[in-house]
Amino acid sequence: MQPTAPTAVSSPAPRRRPVVVTLAILLMLPAIVIWLIAGIAFFRAMLHTEGDGLGKILVVGIGAGALAIALLVALLASLGILMAWTGDSAAGLAVPAGFTFGLFVVVIVTLLAQGKLGYHPTMVTPLVVGGLAGMSLALIKSPPARAWFAGRRR
Repeated sequence: MQPTAPTAVSSPAPRRRPVVVTLAILLMLPAIVIWLIAGIAFFRAMLHTEGDGLGKILVVGIGAGALAIALLVALLASLGILMAWTGDSAAGLAVPAGFTFGLFVVVIVTLLAQGKLGYHPTMVTPLVVGGLAGMSLALIKSPPARAWFAGRRR
């Protein structure tokens, strides 16, 4: 009797990354840049405030806290982009996108409730980045993206 050669188990060919996942990743890149710029700018502004003693320490501490949050969100978004790109999980990108979009919604609702919503050139960047984060969140939770992530887990 001759031994038979082992047969190769055919696995389904890996499907390509959907366009919605790539778009969601690209839409989060400006948010990372803005979080970094805003955190550093806020910290620098707090460093340059007037005052001395305990007040100065508290103000710089608040600036350091805001910088830490901005750096954390930028790190989470970067790791989420990596996770989404490799197909590990959509949650890694959904969390920072949801946080950024949530802040955008809270600010808009607060401004509308106070009747203070008007056009100022400095408002354009947060509005655009918040909108892009919302679009990224919608894309990463879309049916094609969900199907792709579910197929990658098997």
